[in-house]
Amino acid sequence: MIEINGPEICLSGDRKNVIVCLHGWGASGDSFIHVAKIMSKFLPYSHFIAPNAPFVRKTGGGYQWFGLENRAEEILYNGVKHAASIVNCFIDKKLKEMGLNDTQLSLIGFSQGAMLAIHASLTRVQPCSSVVAYSGRFIAPSQVTMDIKSTPEMCIIHGDADDVVPFSCFDLSVQTLKKHGVNIEAHAIHALGHIINDDGIKLGVEFIKRNFCLK
Repeated sequence: MIEINGPEICLSGDRKNVIVCLHGWGASGDSFIHVAKIMSKFLPYSHFIAPNAPFVRKTGGGYQWFGLENRAEEILYNGVKHAASIVNCFIDKKLKEMGLNDTQLSLIGFSQGAMLAIHASLTRVQPCSSVVAYSGRFIAPSQVTMDIKSTPEMCIIHGDADDVVPFSCFDLSVQTLKKHGVNIEAHAIHALGHIINDDGIKLGVEFIKRNFCLK
């Protein structure tokens, strides 16, 4: 299995849970860890990990979880499925090292990383505590159906001015995930483009805190 790694931070030596952050297309773990640093102030007992995607983007630099040259749904589905298997192996290894379990696990993803966080969480044997997906979408829901093993709590956040992953993906993802039995908290942020802003960070933190407390 392909190995991945990236920056990690934890403000407390007494780590009670782990949060895996999945970056977007052409970015890296380093580019996402700054969001984790902000979140860690409100989640001091959480160990944040932001692994680099395993593949180098063919043009423009940076890393990718799966290629986007061919955006046919079947190709995207195969790509996110393969990436999810890599990420889930990585998560299993980290949980074992830390002596934690899925109830102490949260996933955060942005853009392509959000698409991956959704798929990876649905295909884990045990449901993780929560998933926060920023500016992403649910890839090939009709094909994912057979792969679904658990339905964790999910928070979907999307800016209505997003010109990279169209805002139309927001309602479609929310409604389709609900049909698959997933509890969804959905937030559309007015006039926000393809970024994570302070409001989005606050919403994500509160969702993660609330679901960790429920376990």
